[in-house]
Amino acid sequence: MWELIPHEVPPGIVVESLEERSTPLRPTHFPALLSRALGGVVLGLKVLVGGAPGAGKSTLCAELAAQIAAKLDGLGYWLDAEQNRNLVQELFPRTGSSSRHIRLVSRRSGSGSKVGWRDALQAVPPDAAVIVVDSLQRWARSYVEQTTLLETVATMRPTVLVVSHFNKAGQFAGPMGNEYDVDATAIVRPKNIEVTKCRWSLCPRTIERPMAS
Repeated sequence: MWELIPHEVPPGIVVESLEERSTPLRPTHFPALLSRALGGVVLGLKVLVGGAPGAGKSTLCAELAAQIAAKLDGLGYWLDAEQNRNLVQELFPRTGSSSRHIRLVSRRSGSGSKVGWRDALQAVPPDAAVIVVDSLQRWARSYVEQTTLLETVATMRPTVLVVSHFNKAGQFAGPMGNEYDVDATAIVRPKNIEVTKCRWSLCPRTIERPMAS
């Protein structure tokens, strides 16, 4: 017969019961193509969006970010290290989206010097509706920094959409762990979007793109 042996948990280690029910992952559905591909979006979770240059990653993130911010009547924050204010503005009309609820955090400071991702994230208030990181590789050049950035946004309250480059092999650039540090991964291709990982929807799943975005 199994015998209970007294044991003290080391300080700082958390051991929890699985008996108590946790809050189920309930996605919120948006008209945005990226949301439809994911089977909705669980607000507060993190999505890695990858693809080749020109595939439409930023455009699709802009569409979804605008809708999330509008629905929550809050602000979205676009951390831009890829383009500039004018180019980011142009992403939204492509899908008939409004940038009214979006604020830009530039890689360049007012004095022209480069801003690091840690400082950029400090500009985002805790009650932000959504954050877009464009892109992971431009904000964090090294593998270690990419991992640290993803671990940092994982602790933040807002929904986060992280744009990722692809390597020459057609896979997410950076360490394999990048895909494990997020809650969902979506690959944007010219004709479809493939979701290869998602904590709230069955995978893999693919949705056709009605037109290039």
